[in-house]
Amino acid sequence: MIAITPSERQAVPKMSDGTIPFVEKAMDYAREDAQFLPPYTDLDEVHKDWNAVKHLVPMLRDIQQLESNLNDTVMVAGSEAYLGALSYYNSVKYATKLNVADAKIIYEDLKQRFQKSRTSGEAEG
Repeated sequence: MIAITPSERQAVPKMSDGTIPFVEKAMDYAREDAQFLPPYTDLDEVHKDWNAVKHLVPMLRDIQQLESNLNDTVMVAGSEAYLGALSYYNSVKYATKLNVADAKIIYEDLKQRFQKSRTSGEAEG
């Protein structure tokens, strides 16, 4: 495993799903007919890189799917938790209007989430 900088990531030629069949064919041809292989190209090294791609791409796709599902799960669970908290808050807010004991303290604490912050030019009041 390696890590590259954002500028290196930008500069490197990318292999995509459309490029994979091309690389696979070129690798087959290079192994079968090496007369066209440039002398500065180490076919064994290119083959190692190609094997790494073939083995890592399926794992990467699985991990990307897992990440997507984790993001969706966190989003839905967070939404449901937030809706539950809002229900509680609205109940406390209503209880405060009815002067129910202890409701005002909870309401004053929770309502801070919904108060807009004042800009520096706004007067206190």
